[in-house]
Amino acid sequence: MTSEVLSTKLYDASGKEKGSVALPASLVSSVVKSELVHSAIRWQRAKRRAGTHDVLTRSEIKGGAKKPFKQKGTGNARAGSSVSPLMVGGAVVHGPTPRKYDFRLSKKMKKGALTSAFAVKVGQESILVVEAMTGVTGKTKDAATLLEKLGVAGQKVMVIVPNEATEERNKFVLSFRNIPRVTVVPVAGVNVYDLINSKKVVCVSAALSELEARVGKAGE
Repeated sequence: MTSEVLSTKLYDASGKEKGSVALPASLVSSVVKSELVHSAIRWQRAKRRAGTHDVLTRSEIKGGAKKPFKQKGTGNARAGSSVSPLMVGGAVVHGPTPRKYDFRLSKKMKKGALTSAFAVKVGQESILVVEAMTGVTGKTKDAATLLEKLGVAGQKVMVIVPNEATEERNKFVLSFRNIPRVTVVPVAGVNVYDLINSKKVVCVSAALSELEARVGKAGE
């Protein structure tokens, strides 16, 4: 990815375009490593799996000690237990049991996947930066108006806000709560899956430096 694409459109608090803003160079990978993005998404989805699926084996089903019917004369195949896997309502053989699906992903791989995900969005011109949060005052109508002015209304949008839970930020987040297909996350919650799964990414200007600091630590 060349240096001239390391910028994106900048909008004021009301959604009016003001020009462009440079994106931190450390935030965007120079090469998109799709294998890292794939691994990070697998890692995230695996962590979300409960792994509580379970079936009853022969040892866990009550009964079955008595022969269900006599050995001969019925025309049926011989059977010695009513909990046999061959019987209706019987046990299950080799079925799923509780397990963990998560696996380890190194910090370096997480960082590489995150920067690659941002690079994909920059390449698609899908990242928009909003100068401030003052234009949205806690009402859903304000958030809907902002999205409409940004040209992303009705799309799957990821909104990135600063980590600090100020009153202004809380009202900003509250405004988007009832809008479908919009996910609002603080910088600490930015992840590869939501980035790739979003059509557009709207980032508050104050969050850019926090994103740069987070990626610079090579964390998740």
